[in-house]
Amino acid sequence: MASNISEETFRHAAGARVTSPEEQQVRIDLAAMFRLTAMFGWDDTIWNHITARVPGSDHNFLMHRFGLLYEEVSASNLIKVDEHGNVLEGPKDVNTAGFVIHSAIHLHHPQNKFVFHAHPPQAIAATAFKDGIPFLVQDSSMLYGDVRYHDWEGLSVDLDERHRIAENLGDGKCLVMRNHGFLTVGATAGEAFMNMYYLIRMCDVALRAQASGLPLEPAEPELWAKSRKQYDAFAPGKYEWPALLRRCDRADPSYKV
Repeated sequence: MASNISEETFRHAAGARVTSPEEQQVRIDLAAMFRLTAMFGWDDTIWNHITARVPGSDHNFLMHRFGLLYEEVSASNLIKVDEHGNVLEGPKDVNTAGFVIHSAIHLHHPQNKFVFHAHPPQAIAATAFKDGIPFLVQDSSMLYGDVRYHDWEGLSVDLDERHRIAENLGDGKCLVMRNHGFLTVGATAGEAFMNMYYLIRMCDVALRAQASGLPLEPAEPELWAKSRKQYDAFAPGKYEWPALLRRCDRADPSYKV
């Protein structure tokens, strides 16, 4: 049966009511994350998810409307859900796996305001490495000590998996979901986005290096720890996020609407 809802109405129908200037800024940042994910080629049609905690709430968070492409997400068409999966404002259809994965973090790690889950094609193969993803190049040291692992349990639609996701992330910033995909977190949109950027680079480099068949130099743990400490002066997102927002503005400022 043909739908009587036009494509234009579907993309631009309002999702949730904005309750404060702080929430509006979070919406803009979250929408920018979706647009940038599409620009970087990390999106997967309508699948995967990025969320942000609603400022001033305990566990409510914003996520994109199920069925929207990432380049269609904007500040006004995000929906608002609670920790039980109830849609508080916006269309009621929710990506169940998205809710399970993200509520795990928003419930148990409230310091992480933004949660980013993706299946980037250039790096997802690394989730199948039996012994984990090796640190091989300087860029990887940005994440040294912050990468955790979560074993695959099939599609993430079981509420009970939330506890294991939260426990396995712990105080880390990146979670490699084995045989599945990646999850990164951050106190800001820029931190979560750049953690994903560096995690994808780390995996891509590992895949290319191992594919070469040549002997690899892993370097000593002490040197990785030293480099990680040096990167404290360049916290993920601090300098990159304003530049990335300018890229969004040049490409299509409708993400702010």
